[in-house]
Amino acid sequence: MELERKIELICDLLELESHDFTPETKLDDLEEWDSLAAISYIVMMDEEFNTVAKPDDIKKFETIQDILDTMK
Repeated sequence: MELERKIELICDLLELESHDFTPETKLDDLEEWDSLAAISYIVMMDEEFNTVAKPDDIKKFETIQDILDTMK
């Protein structure tokens, strides 16, 4: 999957525009990254990547890049 599509998915997930973040953006700095976004991430991974996201892995996310790295 192309990076552009991954960024689009993150925009949808966080309800942000692509210019609102970079891969280095810390999730703690985004008020949009909350428990609802984490649940939405789980659903997105299932629908888009046919992958089961594990809550323990999500807890380890620190940056947008961490999310991008899981989108394979």
